[in-house]
Amino acid sequence: MTKEEYKNKRKEMINRAEQLMNENKCTEASSLINEIESLDAAYSEEQAQRERRLKNKYSGMTFKDKAEYEALKSQLVNEGRYDEIDLLDEAFHIYATNRTNEQALNGTFGKNTNLPIYGEGDRVNMNGSKPVNNRKEGGKMNIFLNKGEKLVNRINVTEESQVLNQDGALGEVVRGMVTGKWSSNEFKNAVTTTATGVLIPEVLSSKIIDKARELSLFTNAGVPIIPMESNNVHISRVKTDPTFKFKKEGEAATESSFELEDVNLQSKTAYGYAYVTLEAIKSSQNLDAILKTVFAEAMAQAIDDGMLYGQYNSSTTSYETFAPSGIMNDANINSIAATAGAGYDDIIKAIGKVRGGNGIPTVLGINSNTEEIFSLLKTLDGQYLAAPKAVSEMQTIVSNQLKHDDSAGDDALVFDPNAMIIGIQNNIQIKIIEDSECLKKGLVGFQIYAMLDCKAIQPKHICKITGIKEDSN
Repeated sequence: MTKEEYKNKRKEMINRAEQLMNENKCTEASSLINEIESLDAAYSEEQAQRERRLKNKYSGMTFKDKAEYEALKSQLVNEGRYDEIDLLDEAFHIYATNRTNEQALNGTFGKNTNLPIYGEGDRVNMNGSKPVNNRKEGGKMNIFLNKGEKLVNRINVTEESQVLNQDGALGEVVRGMVTGKWSSNEFKNAVTTTATGVLIPEVLSSKIIDKARELSLFTNAGVPIIPMESNNVHISRVKTDPTFKFKKEGEAATESSFELEDVNLQSKTAYGYAYVTLEAIKSSQNLDAILKTVFAEAMAQAIDDGMLYGQYNSSTTSYETFAPSGIMNDANINSIAATAGAGYDDIIKAIGKVRGGNGIPTVLGINSNTEEIFSLLKTLDGQYLAAPKAVSEMQTIVSNQLKHDDSAGDDALVFDPNAMIIGIQNNIQIKIIEDSECLKKGLVGFQIYAMLDCKAIQPKHICKITGIKEDSN
């Protein structure tokens, strides 16, 4: 018996029992209630047997590579077999963990395979190195979300939440929130109302996060993301690199230490504001696209603000502990004070600093004013100056979250994306607000809450540049 058949039969029997009670046919109603209980027991036993069969099916399953696992998972989704996805995930994680233990024994640990590499207990390795502690309920592991990967593809879409996976779902949910008119009860039942707003379902939250990743300086640069399952995730960063030397045969080798230190990602509440016209909410055919963009822009700004500078409290002359500490405030990263009118010189010096720490600088972050300064550089004969090879080979990302000051100059950042990590909890709260801006212009205001943190795990692979400006002479 399928779930749908069971639900329909049970509903039919309950309706009949209620009818009998209304007709004062208590004996017949009582007999029917006993039949309902027998139906429930039979269905529960049938489901328990099915669960045992499925567990036996997936127990000990092996995989050729990660692609095979992903193909099997896609097949389950396409066939609507959502209850098997968790079992497949668990089988894959167990197999990947066992593979890692084998690699550790035979000396191939950390070498390239098409499976995620797991270390002892709950340690996950990024790019085959740098163990990261990322414990998940039930012993499952999260894999780093790298550039090009979609968070939404990792969400298990249940039968009940399938409606949220269709095009336009975010627009339907928000339109219902604002107007109180829901296109279906499925959308209405999918959202959770809290004391501070409405919790957007995981399927929709992940799509907003994916869009924000395209807009943020750091996630666009390819800084790895950990989808956080709890408020605290511990990762490790290298404190002392090992050293290796040649030795004579038979002589004792020089002892070399490899020291790691703990870095704690603690999710902190970041919020931004977004405004949409009331007309768009009520009637726009592309409301879903509009909302994804404005919500993602607000979230991307929150990521960049926190990742770059944290939050300064002028009254206490210190940075707030409830906000990320900010990469630019990290005393361990490299730093260069720019020389006015130096052109690309300071960028090349920053590249040298990162390479000197054995980093691979692939990203240059600048604001629009610095972009203009560099774009206007000319040779003595008036020709526009091309960027040096070391600069042009990097990915340049323009973000106005990097500070501009007419007097002090601009900030810039040269870095290796793998030198940082971002943790994001996959739940977004949206609160409808009414302020003077809304009343004047006929807008609907939204406050978007997200939980995130960001840290440098290899600070010497990052270099900030401060005070970039044109020569005043």
